[in-house]
Amino acid sequence: MIVANWKMHGSRQAVSSWISKVSENLDFKDSKLCIFCPPSCYLEYAGKLLNEENSQIKLGSQIVNESEAKPLTGGITAAMLKDIGADYVLIGHSEQRSFIRDGDTGIAKKIKESIDDGVIPIFCVGEDLAKKNNNETESFISSQLEVLQILSESQLSSVIVAYEPIWAIGTGLNADRQYIEKIHGFIKQYLKDLCSIDIYVPVLYGGSVKLENCEEIISSDEVDGLLIGGASLDPEIFSNIFNLS
Repeated sequence: MIVANWKMHGSRQAVSSWISKVSENLDFKDSKLCIFCPPSCYLEYAGKLLNEENSQIKLGSQIVNESEAKPLTGGITAAMLKDIGADYVLIGHSEQRSFIRDGDTGIAKKIKESIDDGVIPIFCVGEDLAKKNNNETESFISSQLEVLQILSESQLSSVIVAYEPIWAIGTGLNADRQYIEKIHGFIKQYLKDLCSIDIYVPVLYGGSVKLENCEEIISSDEVDGLLIGGASLDPEIFSNIFNLS
């Protein structure tokens, strides 16, 4: 699973060009999904183009709000996302936590409501540099993952987790393979411990993923996919990453 997170970038022309080029260039396989997350103002337009192209690319949203927050100016619920054809939504991204003050209670509600409305949550977790340097990564990520305790086992099986070390997002820094494998393994074991059954929850890696490092990262058995920010804006670079992964 390779996710393109455009963040606050793009235009109608850029969306159209990206979808056209990527749809032509990707080596699609049943076991490897491509998810496109444009800004919310382009979601419906992107969905329309994907349908017209009969593209295998799936549509994802960068944001969702709790239904309990109604009336919220500018808000968008999971039911609305499903109505316009979005199948996935990013929840708990560090930038949302930082700038919009997304808290654990609200994040838990968003995850549960998204699942209930048929939208698959991609739940983002990750530590800052201070916590990494103080060897607090696992305890901090544990506290973030605790929000999933409100889910039933069947609901938990619908969740995708994305590990994005905050210190590597947009900095050009990257965790080495050994570190990535350690944290991904920790996350998977934590999620298994939540259930009385053996459950599979995919864990993606994000954090300055580029063409130069994607093969090494995705070659790990602990890494189930990539969440790509800036490198996803260029359709040729993104296509190359997808095909190499």
